[in-house]
Amino acid sequence: MLQFNKGRNRFNKLWTILRILIGVGLIVFLLLKLDVEKVISNIKNMNTGYLFCALIPYLFFIIFSAWRWQVLLDYKRINMNFKDSLIIYFIALFFNNFLPTTVGGDVMRIVYTMKDRKTDALAVVIADRMLGFIGLFIFGLFAVIYLYLFQKRSEFISIMVIGLVLLVLITSALFSKRIYSVLHPVVANLKILRIGEMINNLHRTMTEFGSAWNVIIICLLHSIIIQALLALSPFLVLRSMGNFQISIIPFFIYLPIINVISMIPVSFNALGVRENAYVLLFSRAGLNGETSLTVSLVSFFLVFIWSLLGGIFFIFYKKPEND
Repeated sequence: MLQFNKGRNRFNKLWTILRILIGVGLIVFLLLKLDVEKVISNIKNMNTGYLFCALIPYLFFIIFSAWRWQVLLDYKRINMNFKDSLIIYFIALFFNNFLPTTVGGDVMRIVYTMKDRKTDALAVVIADRMLGFIGLFIFGLFAVIYLYLFQKRSEFISIMVIGLVLLVLITSALFSKRIYSVLHPVVANLKILRIGEMINNLHRTMTEFGSAWNVIIICLLHSIIIQALLALSPFLVLRSMGNFQISIIPFFIYLPIINVISMIPVSFNALGVRENAYVLLFSRAGLNGETSLTVSLVSFFLVFIWSLLGGIFFIFYKKPEND
């Protein structure tokens, strides 16, 4: 067992290093193709008023994300007020910058809420993630349908449809006793590290969400609003560069696609993957590579600024006592 853990830790370290190298390589690839001086000039000449405005949707993105999580916490009767949920979400956002996986911040949310209800805390975070992903794919599906109707581009429709169907099936399996009963005999035989027992316990607590359609609908609405906010901030970043020719529509279309692509865990914190997706997709809207790269980097930096509040909260915030 000790040897297995050592081997797994070594693999995780090597995989993290590889992902960092891939991300840096993707950024270098872009910089070799583009005019770096133009990117620097774009940043220097930005309008600070628009940049400040671009910070606001990102703040509401964090608030709505914490609110969605709060709805699920309340349903599971985990005693947590919204102020604490918001602070913990900031802390999770901060740790997302440094932990090696895209769900690193979720670990912090579980740690702060679990106490003697670890399974419930884990179930809430998984449900929050799944409903967030479904909201993302719903928003993205509307975006690619618009893209097909008005630009006759259909290459992303299959990705969005397949992704949405898979997410709905997985979520249904997690929330439904009937569907999970088919998988139960297989899961029960997973004796190693008591994996089967842990999955069954997790599913038992997650099935409570299966009949909570009002909670599910509220969370999906939150998720769709979050995607709109995530598209609004980069649009304002573009405005700060003096570009008033491009409307917000391409951002509603391409940001969901970029967010889906950024979920692919090939680089650390989607570094390089996100920037290449910006350059590739926004070229269709008439933006040059230097402008698209600037929008991507500055937008990421604005989120990073908000996440620094999480670092301050982490130092001074006292973990709440849950009932």
